[in-house]
Amino acid sequence: MILKKQSLLGAFMAIILTATVLASPPIAVGDLSITGQRWIRPSTGPNTAAYLTIASPSGQPDKLVKVECEEATTVELHDHINDNGVMKMRPVPFIEITKDPVSLKPGSLHIMLMGLKDSFQGKEKIPLTLHFEKAGAVTLDFLVKVPEPMEAKAAA
Repeated sequence: MILKKQSLLGAFMAIILTATVLASPPIAVGDLSITGQRWIRPSTGPNTAAYLTIASPSGQPDKLVKVECEEATTVELHDHINDNGVMKMRPVPFIEITKDPVSLKPGSLHIMLMGLKDSFQGKEKIPLTLHFEKAGAVTLDFLVKVPEPMEAKAAA
């Protein structure tokens, strides 16, 4: 009976810890607010993608112009386009940030990490440095996680 209670307590604590990590508090960077979960896919190949949500609550526009990651040889900002019924990724020079939240997510805008030095398998977090035109640079940890079924479906 004691062992069962300890197992339940352990499981409950793991759920609380996971929820705390996944529920990232908003981060202010100049006039910008980075909200929600920052996450990156573990990789099965040389490339992967990272996701987050950014807004400018003040209404002052800004641009995400560059991202750096020591774990990748190249980092680009990407978008998906529909080219005659075929979804294709393409690099973009910047991502415009406005008052409305901009979600970088599977099947849409995202941060593309290429030439990975590691697959991120078994890692909890990877730091990325985001460079904004006006707000400057900020280094944030991105949680390494396998996408939820709906996130994976959106990327297909």
